Amino acid sequence: MTQLEKLKIRIPDAEDSLLTLLLEDAEAEILDYTNRDILPTKAEGLQRELAITYYNRMGSEGESSRSEGGVSVSYSIDIPENIKNRLNAFRRLKAVEIANANKI
Repeated sequence: MTQLEKLKIRIPDAEDSLLTLLLEDAEAEILDYTNRDILPTKAEGLQRELAITYYNRMGSEGESSRSEGGVSVSYSIDIPENIKNRLNAFRRLKAVEIANANKI
């Protein structure tokens, strides 16, 4: 089952093109955070979680918080802490990346 098919189970009403874009954005964010070129297979679940987070944030871009009818909502601009903590296991140090680049 592909990432898109798995995400469609969680967000069934969304269009495939939107979900594909969210998955691509989530992958780019994860690769940037982990200093990797290829998404580890074990991080695919986190990619979907981040894509769902992006989907839930749609319409509230640029907001840091909102209060309506006594309900307050705060938004994290970065990767949510629970996902970031789990991504730390996949992080590579920049020094490793630089050392590997010099071997070429």
